Amino acid sequence: MDEQVKRKTLLIATDCFIPRWDGVSRFLYEVVPHLAKRFDVVIAAPRYPGKFEGFEDVTVLRFPVFRWKVADINPANVKRSQLIKLVKNSDIVWTQSIGPIGALAMYYANKHRKPLVSFVHSVEWFLFSKSLKRFKEFVEFTIRKVIPFLYNKCDIIIVPFEGMIPLLEEQKIDAKKEVVHLGVDVNRFHPAESKILAKERVGLNPNNIVIGYLGRFGREKDVPTLYAAFLRVHAERPNTTLLLVGGDLKEPFEDMEDVKVVGPVDNAVPYYQAMDIYVLPSLTETTSLTTMEAMACNLPVVVTPVGYVEKYVEHKKNGFVFPVQNVNRLYIILRKLTKDLYLRKEVGKAARQTMMEKHTWERTADEIAKILERF
Repeated sequence: MDEQVKRKTLLIATDCFIPRWDGVSRFLYEVVPHLAKRFDVVIAAPRYPGKFEGFEDVTVLRFPVFRWKVADINPANVKRSQLIKLVKNSDIVWTQSIGPIGALAMYYANKHRKPLVSFVHSVEWFLFSKSLKRFKEFVEFTIRKVIPFLYNKCDIIIVPFEGMIPLLEEQKIDAKKEVVHLGVDVNRFHPAESKILAKERVGLNPNNIVIGYLGRFGREKDVPTLYAAFLRVHAERPNTTLLLVGGDLKEPFEDMEDVKVVGPVDNAVPYYQAMDIYVLPSLTETTSLTTMEAMACNLPVVVTPVGYVEKYVEHKKNGFVFPVQNVNRLYIILRKLTKDLYLRKEVGKAARQTMMEKHTWERTADEIAKILERF
């Protein structure tokens, strides 16, 4: 009888983790259960407040977070001795960020000669600086110096779309790079059986047309552009509601009539199902999981041409594209969609079909596992 092959221990080091929901958290929420079937998974992550169920057959070590914030994130207070022990006991280190946990894990993996793989979810030096009120140029300059130092320690860098490779190479990051596109759970993210009931369940007027956004409210997400366009639509069609989910408005908009704000949620599906139109007004993105989730829920999406989004959203076919910060163009598209129920339905159907045919988490997790299993 063949001796059973010992499963390798995979350390996932991340500064973004549930119950704080963002793109990286959603990514891990989907792929970790798949990876746990092939590895002994250990996760090092921040202890953000809120309910956390954990994963089956996965060990999670959570570091406390500081009370103060950098942009909209509370950084983790890492106990280095614990992190070093985790790195030493792992066979592979897989990082998701260059925050305190991710950066230190990269450093210690290199020091202790552990295979190091990083998933670069975003152009972090640009994204982070965009979220700041002051010192943007200084912070971006500093991060640009740190980026090559850390990422050139990697054996492989995984990116979610091809367009990120030249951006990394511009920063003199020479480590080997491979592309793995992200996916969506089309069984969990599905259309509502009844729009009326879906709206009532989340406390919205069932007779109103709901224009929605889900995600962080950081500066780079440019929610004010969406709000400005909504105001113009709402002036013509009072039976419209703007639904913003996933954050807190530190400064409420001037007119909050028919604007509903919901904080971070554990289950985003009911909110997508209550929407009639989904808008991504971001200044920068990589893949935008929320857009893919919205498309899987049969929603017509209106997006800026950022990152990989412009590759899977085809203008006037399975969604609509408008220039960054162009309130007038967004208003024109939203006005057309709010008036035309047939158009919303047809574009929404095409959006879901795109997700079902080309983007699933099973495929994403399998490609990641194959890369990790090389070590």
